[in-house]
Amino acid sequence: MRISLGNVKGYFLKDGGYRFTAENGTLDVIPVANGIVLFEYNVNGYTVPQFLNDSSDSLFTFNNQAIRSAISDASDGWAITFGDTTVQVSRDNAVVTVLHDGIPVHGGRAGGKDTVIPQSQFHLCGNHGSETGSFIFALEPTDHFYGLGDKTGSPDHRGKRLRLYNKDALGYDASFSDPLYKSVPFILRQNRKTRSCTGLYFPETCVLSADLGKESPFYWSMDIMGGPFRYFLILGDDYKDILKGYCSLTGFASFPPLYSFGYFGSSMNYVEAWDAQARILRFFSDVESHDLPCEGMYVSSGYLKSDEGFRHAFMWNRRKFPDPGSFLDDLSKRGYHLTFNIKPGILKTHPWYEELKQKGYFIKDNDGKPVVEYFWGGDASFIDFTNSEAVSWWKSKLKDSYLDHGVEGIWNDNNEFEMSDPEMNAYKVRTLYPVEMARASYEACLEKNPSKRSWIYSRSGYAGMQRYARTWTGDNSSDFRTLKYNQFQGISLGLSGIPFVGHDLGGFYGPEPSAELLVRCAQSAIFQSRFVIHSWRENDEPTEPWKFNEVFPLIKQAIADHYRHMPYIYNEARKASLTGVPLERLLCLEYPSDPALEPESEQFMFGDSVMKAPVLNEGQVTKHVHFPEGENWYSPKLGTLFKGGEEIDLEAPLHTSWYFYKAGSIIPRSLEVSRLSTGFFRSLEMMVVPKNGTFTYQYFEDDGVSVAMPESHNIWVFTVTYSGGTQTGEIRVECTHLGRKDSIEGREVRITLPPGFEGGAAIEMDKLDGAVISFSGLYR
Repeated sequence: MRISLGNVKGYFLKDGGYRFTAENGTLDVIPVANGIVLFEYNVNGYTVPQFLNDSSDSLFTFNNQAIRSAISDASDGWAITFGDTTVQVSRDNAVVTVLHDGIPVHGGRAGGKDTVIPQSQFHLCGNHGSETGSFIFALEPTDHFYGLGDKTGSPDHRGKRLRLYNKDALGYDASFSDPLYKSVPFILRQNRKTRSCTGLYFPETCVLSADLGKESPFYWSMDIMGGPFRYFLILGDDYKDILKGYCSLTGFASFPPLYSFGYFGSSMNYVEAWDAQARILRFFSDVESHDLPCEGMYVSSGYLKSDEGFRHAFMWNRRKFPDPGSFLDDLSKRGYHLTFNIKPGILKTHPWYEELKQKGYFIKDNDGKPVVEYFWGGDASFIDFTNSEAVSWWKSKLKDSYLDHGVEGIWNDNNEFEMSDPEMNAYKVRTLYPVEMARASYEACLEKNPSKRSWIYSRSGYAGMQRYARTWTGDNSSDFRTLKYNQFQGISLGLSGIPFVGHDLGGFYGPEPSAELLVRCAQSAIFQSRFVIHSWRENDEPTEPWKFNEVFPLIKQAIADHYRHMPYIYNEARKASLTGVPLERLLCLEYPSDPALEPESEQFMFGDSVMKAPVLNEGQVTKHVHFPEGENWYSPKLGTLFKGGEEIDLEAPLHTSWYFYKAGSIIPRSLEVSRLSTGFFRSLEMMVVPKNGTFTYQYFEDDGVSVAMPESHNIWVFTVTYSGGTQTGEIRVECTHLGRKDSIEGREVRITLPPGFEGGAAIEMDKLDGAVISFSGLYR
């Protein structure tokens, strides 16, 4: 069976949009917001199963108010207009073409009159139970594709065919392995020739693959099992508009607590051993003796490993931890934050297995029996996180085992929910389970501490996971290739609506990292939202900052630099949670008019104002840097301003890491390097990087953990005016929101400028509102 819609006969109004009736089905075109339109295809003779409709509906939300639109007829079809968007639907094969500000940005006919390729943009194939719908869209030579979740290699996926299947991928090759842990059925499409960006979001639970020009130079395609067959087209002026539109449908990222951005220790080797408790305590003693700021630990699953070698959820090994509650309470009182690894697979050897089976808490096959799959340690069944009773039970166990004893974080691991039978209904909605598991963890934390923000990690996920959890790039390898391509992997996740991403520094799997690799990993994380050194070593030697005495000062320096920039990192993270714009950004998307910038460029923006240029290759001792056109860039290391368009080779010995501040910015920094007990930094510096004209910077501060309320935070606005002609400038400060008046007492803010400028000030914070600071000078 292969069916396409055929020719269109007419249309009628439906649900605030338009239903076009064709020979073999219907096409719905529904404007849902300015710049967002939903397309849905239905084929005569095929009814999408209700469970798939319901699952798809759970993957998006929008204000279902009719957008004012108009439709006009033409000899070859119809044109729907709303805002600056025009959707054309042809009578011949229901071909959709979309224009934004008069420029074609999506659809149209693929190929030309002499190319033998599909002329319909959608068709349905397969027999009962295996129906697969394919979308086929015209491909332009200058199209680039980003997103899709956890994807390796270049962040531009042009020319690839990628699977959307969440998979445990221990030791993957970060340059080409596919699939990995997280799939997100969202594509950001950029055309640098037309300077256009569009987003396509496919809100189905069983998207099989994306072919982005591997099969043909004339079209790209998406394959979806079962349906419904719909997609949202998101339009805007740049990639930031597209991501904001995507997150308006799937949810904006939850704002994590401040401490979660700091340095954490972790290793499977700590808790696999019989002296696990002593090893963890020794780690914290070592941290303190080495005078390192450390927020806590990611505790791997060895604490659940029975004497027989089985990892049984929620069942502490009492030989390793005789009194888990007291152990956790003591570490909490010392100010350390812990997140515990937990897995959704309940082994058949688990003492609770039969009870949970009888209660119906496991995912079921089509015959109503628990699905059994091979899991870590043997056959297991998965908790059904779409079952409200199972979720309530799970939450109660999270509280009993962790949250009631001061534990603040939940680490959802091995939660890909891999299943082997594609005919099962559960297989077709398997991508929902890791998101719902993250949701259960998120809600459990809020129920325990309603006034505090949740700290949840999830290895696997799908569209919408950002509402509940942060993530990392999984069980990476200890080599320079992984260091390099993990950066691009993080970029792909950020361009999939998941802004808070990091990596296991030094590599989780494989041989021990070299001293050079460990240093370069640490330097790469100065500007990242996760700074965790995590490992599993067969020789039982965990990777730790002090592993190599000769380079420990360099790793300590990188951690300190990360902490010094924490006020900036935290503020940029808050912006990401409000706008959907990632923290780590491709320069070619940020500055699309600069032809020298490519997707594979090994320098990146972090937030609005910092460009980082990490060394990512073994033996590399120089760093080539291109400064994007249209901006000037200040090096705090050199005290020098570089002009946009310049290129330079900088010395990059092992003790050196390079980053630059964009002119026209304020970089908030902490003058103290210490554990992150509050976001009201006691000794705060505002590094002003002037440029001609006027710019403003909004600085947010809170206690680092509280759920946002009017009384929880302060907002300061700095307005900087500077004239290079007169070499004079002025900084004005206004407090636009003072929710925590008590927080400003006894604190000082230093206003600083680059070398060559005179001025600046040290001001007590209770005198900062209304302050005016004059300065003068030029960059040297």
